[in-house]
Amino acid sequence: MSFRCTVAFKNLFLWQIINELTMGKKIIIMLLSGLLCQNIYAGGNDVHFYASIIDHSTVMPGGSKSPIRPLTATLEDHTLTFYSSFGEITPVELLDEEDNVVFTDCLVPGQTSLVFPDTLSGEYTIRLTVGSIYYIGVIEL
Repeated sequence: MSFRCTVAFKNLFLWQIINELTMGKKIIIMLLSGLLCQNIYAGGNDVHFYASIIDHSTVMPGGSKSPIRPLTATLEDHTLTFYSSFGEITPVELLDEEDNVVFTDCLVPGQTSLVFPDTLSGEYTIRLTVGSIYYIGVIEL
């Protein structure tokens, strides 16, 4: 019972403070809250990858039951930048609409960005192979 009274008293106290503020101060507080809560974004387009397990035999029996780590990168012009590096050599493939491989490269451990040739333009499927997992996304160059 005392916990409910304490919470109710704190809520009442905060409500009284908010009511005592003038409309101008309320607007300023809302604007500042909006500025502080919005995402920091430096430009470019986010690329979200979904994961697909290639070989279940290497993952399931005795393996980790935790979810696969999500992967996100930023594409600006023809440069794809990952938010973190990979711990192993990671093959990268670009596929066109007919699933033909039009570009291949590898990310080495510690590398966080990849530059695509300027001759490529249009929408492509990008596939990264990390161990027994495919990370697949769509980019537009």
